Amino acid sequence: MRAIVKVIAASFWLFSPLAWTQTGTPQARSDVQAQKPPVPIQISIPTPPTAFRGDTQWRLCYEIYLTNLSSSSWTVRHIEVKNESGAPLLTVQGKELDRVLSHPALAPGSNTGLAAEIGPGEAVIAYMWIDLVNDAPIPTHLQHQFGLTKSGDKNNYDLDAPMTVVSNKLPEIVSPLRGKNWLAFNGPSNTSPHRRTMIVLDATPHIAQRYAIDWVQIGDDGESYHGDAKDNRSYHCYGVEARAIADGVVVEVKDGLPENTPNAPPVVPITVETIAGNHVNLDLGGGVYAMYAHLQPGSLRVKLGDRVTPGQVIGLVGNTGNSSEPHFHFQLMDRNSPLDSEGLPYSLPAFKVTGRQRSDKPAFDRLAAPETHHGDLPLENEMVDFEP
Repeated sequence: MRAIVKVIAASFWLFSPLAWTQTGTPQARSDVQAQKPPVPIQISIPTPPTAFRGDTQWRLCYEIYLTNLSSSSWTVRHIEVKNESGAPLLTVQGKELDRVLSHPALAPGSNTGLAAEIGPGEAVIAYMWIDLVNDAPIPTHLQHQFGLTKSGDKNNYDLDAPMTVVSNKLPEIVSPLRGKNWLAFNGPSNTSPHRRTMIVLDATPHIAQRYAIDWVQIGDDGESYHGDAKDNRSYHCYGVEARAIADGVVVEVKDGLPENTPNAPPVVPITVETIAGNHVNLDLGGGVYAMYAHLQPGSLRVKLGDRVTPGQVIGLVGNTGNSSEPHFHFQLMDRNSPLDSEGLPYSLPAFKVTGRQRSDKPAFDRLAAPETHHGDLPLENEMVDFEP
């Protein structure tokens, strides 16, 4: 699913700002006022992370919302993350802040060099991605410290915001696809369009596509099609069977939307109802739902209320809804909604990585020998083979 316009709610969770000393130690308010005024930055982490494995390494992916509740500008100097024992996990500072902090009201890329500044009344999002050290215990708690400065004030302020990691208990599923040369386009990373697409519905921001993947099948020439680029049938993935990934119940079905012409505007207006194209949602139990999007019209093999088993055909890969060429958009989420939900990570029992595509060049780096992965989630631009 291609990235759509990012918006942000006008109001956030209103917690009372905490007062801290420069070292971050909480003090009685009368003592603090004698040293420095309170830091009027509201910090909220609405969706704590679940640890997941990608490329044989455990990782954390989540967002921090920072809202400036004052009439002065504040600048973020650094963000430090530590585990429950105080061991450092991540430090973001300098130019790296430009890649982590996002201003929803500004066009992408327009805040280069200014991302760390939070204007009066402004809210910014810190897109956090932590690669955990191999063989180290997965943290149970994360401690956050923000280094801040105020416009016109030479003092440095530290603001602490502790947070708990939910768990590392992941949904275990089988692959929805079979075959070779599947590219995890827009897959999990900290810069993927899916990961950065935040939608506000019912006054609450959501990132339903946090771990979503647009699966595209690549030919030996490195292209996703062979022949007429305007013909859906020229694309290698077109018509491939999308299969059930676990026992589940069909809880949403949409069919009848016409197919798009590749690399042309969608043939239907893109709304909340049409963005996923022809699609099927499965209830896997335990508050976990799966979405199969952009399927061919008339290809759905299930109906509302059906019970499915792993490997059962759900429908055929197509090019409907918010789609520029045939591909299979797949995601897990915590509610039965393509957008009004939070994206969930998962693990696959086994797949092979045969290559990777770097963002700075079109060619693929083919591996000398395939890497077999167990219990991982494919990451952005990995070339993957699934069992036939």
